Amino acid sequence: MKSLKILLLGIFLIAASNTGKAQGFGVRAGANFTDINVDGLNTDAKTGLYVGVFKEIPLVKSLLFVQPEIQYSQEGFDHDVKNVKIDYLTFPILAKVYALKLLSFETGPQFGIPISDNAEGYYNYNTESFVTSWAFGMSINLPLHLSINARYITGISDTFDSFDSKGQVVQAGAAFRF
Repeated sequence: MKSLKILLLGIFLIAASNTGKAQGFGVRAGANFTDINVDGLNTDAKTGLYVGVFKEIPLVKSLLFVQPEIQYSQEGFDHDVKNVKIDYLTFPILAKVYALKLLSFETGPQFGIPISDNAEGYYNYNTESFVTSWAFGMSINLPLHLSINARYITGISDTFDSFDSKGQVVQAGAAFRF
């Protein structure tokens, strides 16, 4: 719990900081395609949505940015026994590089807190109270402050507390920067 408080404080301090340069604030939303890696368990991907806010903070003018985000993310997987749904509040902290004005790449850690799930009773396993992932993504930046985004997120920590269970998420969506 202490590490969560430190993480949240860090995100809000970054978001509230004023570097004296232009900063971009925006919203993003789209579709999640999620699954889980578990040895010996056949699962199918589940479709959900994500919606969130971000702030683009410049480190190197027009090239390198830090992009903290807060988003709601519907995740889970389908299995013969039960269709598992886990809703997360996620906190990606990404390094973003503009390769061209129209193309950017991003990578960094993502932290998640489950806010609801139906996994209780699923093979008597409980959802972890804090998960860590790594995100890789790209954006095509369009006129009118719009962008089309794709992101792959792979679990570093386990989704469930009793066995190896790494989540995987593919996100496809759009963003609008104010």
